[in-house]
Amino acid sequence: MAGKSESQKLSRPVVTIATLGVAVGVALMIISVAIVTGFQQEVRDKVVGFGAHFQIVNADQSFNKESSRIEISQDFYPSLGDAEGIRQIQIFATKPGIMETSDNLQGVVIKGIGTDFDWSFFNSKITRGQPLQIGESAGESQLMISEFTAKRLELDLGDKVTLYFVLKEGDIRPRNFEITTMFNTGLKEFDEQFVFVDIAHIQRINKWGIEAQIALIDSCQRDVVTVQGFGFGGQNDLRYSWSESSLAGPGPHEIVMGTSIDTTFSLIVTDGANTLADTAFLKISKTNTDSCFHGSLTTSGGSWKYYAGGFEVLIDDYAQLGDMDDAVFYEVPYYLDVLSVADRNPEIFSWLEMLDLNVDLIIYMMILIAVVNMTSALLIIILERTNMIGMLKAFGMRDRYVVFIFIRHAARIIGIGMLVGNLIGFGLCALQKSTGLIKLNPETYYVDYVPIRFDFLYLFQIEAITFVVCVLMMLLPALYVSKISPVKAIRFD
Repeated sequence: MAGKSESQKLSRPVVTIATLGVAVGVALMIISVAIVTGFQQEVRDKVVGFGAHFQIVNADQSFNKESSRIEISQDFYPSLGDAEGIRQIQIFATKPGIMETSDNLQGVVIKGIGTDFDWSFFNSKITRGQPLQIGESAGESQLMISEFTAKRLELDLGDKVTLYFVLKEGDIRPRNFEITTMFNTGLKEFDEQFVFVDIAHIQRINKWGIEAQIALIDSCQRDVVTVQGFGFGGQNDLRYSWSESSLAGPGPHEIVMGTSIDTTFSLIVTDGANTLADTAFLKISKTNTDSCFHGSLTTSGGSWKYYAGGFEVLIDDYAQLGDMDDAVFYEVPYYLDVLSVADRNPEIFSWLEMLDLNVDLIIYMMILIAVVNMTSALLIIILERTNMIGMLKAFGMRDRYVVFIFIRHAARIIGIGMLVGNLIGFGLCALQKSTGLIKLNPETYYVDYVPIRFDFLYLFQIEAITFVVCVLMMLLPALYVSKISPVKAIRFD
């Protein structure tokens, strides 16, 4: 009896240790998966926020920061935004630039956005000011920059800055802006790089379209006026087509008004590169009391507004990135290319994928530790119950039923350990998720706190596999029961 008592004293702490080992292993698996998946989602969302899941660009643009023009009028725009799995399609343009203050300079990527821009990401990242007003006169000089850039250049909300747009020819064009919005995503690599403006600035600076103008330069001669045509933008080689077939070229042209009191002339300006044309109308009028003719000019403002640097496509589920890549690709014409966020940022997404390997290693190690602990515990329990095993065999119970008894007991210990592990793991994760208690350096980790994401389906699969593997592995020590002789077992002390 003394031996039996000592055996029980030994098995109980071993079983407790095994249970705690399973609990700690499960808790660590839950915490590891929650942190890694949360971290991956947080970083992915930030990268996607700066450039969407897909960008549709000219095939010759590739990965350049300089956008090539694309006509906005496309068969897939904006109808592609209504397709299943796609949340939004929007126009954009990018251009390299330099931000200048009185004391500092910084190279930036100027991103132009339109009225269809999805603000859902930046609404939670804007720290000061309001979202840019796009397409309105008030928004023409508005600029959105990051808190990181503002701190580096010693800028504040409402400050005036000069942005230099770098042209392909090596020329630079300055434009003055007022800082009306500041944001902070914590993704330093992008925060220090991007500034946001109305896309109209890039459309005009790049001369993507043509703007036609007519000037009345001499209107006080009797029955004769002199008009001059102007064309801006396009790809050079501008061509002028007047409503008066006798007029050719920009002028100046003298026009005999005769007895006409109100006459309207139109000018269509085109180029040799199939740029969308622009038309201007000049109404020339004169009253009986006037000594000079008066001109009233009507223009469209230019055809540049019909071009963009490309289209950004946001999807509902990042997990469908591969399938949606094919779906979007088959919707666009051959001269356009589709670049996914992973294609544009391979180093970041390769790094995020490597984190999955770390999680896999942790899971394998925790399962191995749980198996070793449970194997030791089960062997000790079997040794403790040797007399009982002998009695059961003596009464005719087959080995497989005796083995099943110990497997069921091991499964119970594993189940209790997993339950405790779930309480610990989910409890700690919920605490971090609600409070953000553990902080990180955003310059190193891209986030300022440890992010948590609960992927319950994935966690359930991991725990189910862990439970099955651990129980199956208990068959090996449990098979030791078949080697125990009933006679020796009954006499075992």
